[in-house]
Amino acid sequence: MTRKKEEQILNDAIPPDTKEGADSASEPTLLAREVTASPAENPLMGPRIYVGPNLPGGRLLQSTVFRGGVPAYLQPLLDEQPDIAALIVPVDELSEVQAKIVQTGTPEYVAYQAILKGGIANGI
Repeated sequence: MTRKKEEQILNDAIPPDTKEGADSASEPTLLAREVTASPAENPLMGPRIYVGPNLPGGRLLQSTVFRGGVPAYLQPLLDEQPDIAALIVPVDELSEVQAKIVQTGTPEYVAYQAILKGGIANGI
């Protein structure tokens, strides 16, 4: 499958009410990794992985890897739920953070639990 075809499939998967404008040729795709800041300005740059729970509606799935930093289209979600950003960690810290997620009282555990409770209550 070509990259253009993959982009079209992903674009078609975006619900119409979330698309901006009527012209689909000019809108960004999920494969376009738009980043709003440099690595020094944005701590979410670089290869990172989301270790939190799956969010309803497929908004963000556990183990999603961001190779070029966190894409701009996730910014509203991160603003809504700051705990999500706490669980987007450098790939090389994955095993350490996963161990902390199950350890009661750690910031990672608290963030994970808050996302679980917030996601269910707020329909994230």
